Amino acid sequence: MRFALFFIGFFALIAPQIVSAEILSTTDKVVEKFMALDLDETESVSLMEYQTMVMERMQERFTLMDANEDGEVSEEEYRTFWTETKSQYYRPRRD
Repeated sequence: MRFALFFIGFFALIAPQIVSAEILSTTDKVVEKFMALDLDETESVSLMEYQTMVMERMQERFTLMDANEDGEVSEEEYRTFWTETKSQYYRPRRD
């Protein structure tokens, strides 16, 4: 009996959240992440906002490649980086 009351009470609390939870498609999720680049909240992404994200990702990737932290990426450093991470950056096309 206590379990039933607990369950009914719990369901009453959680049901509105379940009903209002929106199921997002993969495209919706990608668009949502892209729109998160809109730092000035204009409801659109400017070239500068997009370039900022690209530059941050470039810097992060370059830092990962530059294993000896000398500010340059040698052929061996790039080869190691690519061998260890290609599955993250390379995905076969699915037609």
